[in-house]
Amino acid sequence: MILNAIISALMVMQAAFALPFNSAVFYIDNKASVFESGDEMYTVIWSTTLPGTGYVTYTYEGVEYVVKDLQNSAVRTTDTIHSVRVPKAHLDNNTYTYSSQNIGTRRAYVAVKGRTVTSEPVEFRGYSGQEPIRALVLSDIHENPANAEKAASNFDGQPDLLILNGDLVSYMTSVLKFKQILSYAYRFSGGSIPVIYTRGNHENRGTYGPEAVDIFKTSTRGQYFTCSYGPISFLCLDTGEDKDDADWTYSGLVDSTTYVAGETEWLKTLSPDAAAMYRVGIGHMPNLDNRYGNNWVPILTDLKIDLFVAAHKHRVNFEYRKQVTPFPLMIDGGKTNDDGYIATMLTFDGGEIRAECFDEKNSFVGEHTYVMGAR
Repeated sequence: MILNAIISALMVMQAAFALPFNSAVFYIDNKASVFESGDEMYTVIWSTTLPGTGYVTYTYEGVEYVVKDLQNSAVRTTDTIHSVRVPKAHLDNNTYTYSSQNIGTRRAYVAVKGRTVTSEPVEFRGYSGQEPIRALVLSDIHENPANAEKAASNFDGQPDLLILNGDLVSYMTSVLKFKQILSYAYRFSGGSIPVIYTRGNHENRGTYGPEAVDIFKTSTRGQYFTCSYGPISFLCLDTGEDKDDADWTYSGLVDSTTYVAGETEWLKTLSPDAAAMYRVGIGHMPNLDNRYGNNWVPILTDLKIDLFVAAHKHRVNFEYRKQVTPFPLMIDGGKTNDDGYIATMLTFDGGEIRAECFDEKNSFVGEHTYVMGAR
């Protein structure tokens, strides 16, 4: 027993001398946002300055839950991004906190732990039967959140949902770019409303792009899934890149063809949500008739999509390519050519979806009403 104690003490000393962190600089650098991720689940995501654990705490029906960021059976400790899946029913209209503990060294039989940081309680608003329902749509921010915020400030009241429709950043070369996405999600949601995030073509670019998809822990393991908010059924798609895989800009290191083919097969397994009043598709690229040789238009038509909201064009178009799709296809705005910005608010009310758009100069850009069943 004495020998075991000596060995344990030596292991602790070895770990301490190998300590690669200073817990004084361990803090939450991006507060949590609550992302839709399919299968009636949310993914709560935040980040810290140094690696450590992550867990979400809340009480549901009198029981306290501590849900950890796990990889298989092990608590994840080597990342600064923390990602926890929570049932939607548990979090809707409830209060949660999130915490992380700095882990300096994790050996086979010993770990050196630093300080723990915990958020203030966050009151989360899910669907509670309200009508109308309002969804703020932002795309193509491209590292210009200030003008996006100015444009969004034109809408009265708080939205019920935040939709981030791709190209929030211009490339994904490191975890710092993903942290920018987290900062935008929190900036416009406050961690208190659900966030729908779809990946844009620019977020495919760089070494961190493939890793970022895994953080969301979606039901499909891709950046595509279905979710619902009250009477609204959302089909959230990953539309891939805007160029062929062979384009020189990718150095032969992408295979969107295979990825999108798998997504297309998944799409074919879906059925229309018969209970939904509104069926809305969300995806960054608007050319739905040719996604790496796959024509999604007939599939989406069979799914009875009432409106598809796309981006990428950096302008607003309420009836984009209406000769191609039997359902309305809207381009939602984003960063404009003069470094301005156009934000969109979708209001779901009485079987209609009203789209309103404003820019960063407080100018009204336009509006359009989509009537469900009109097609």
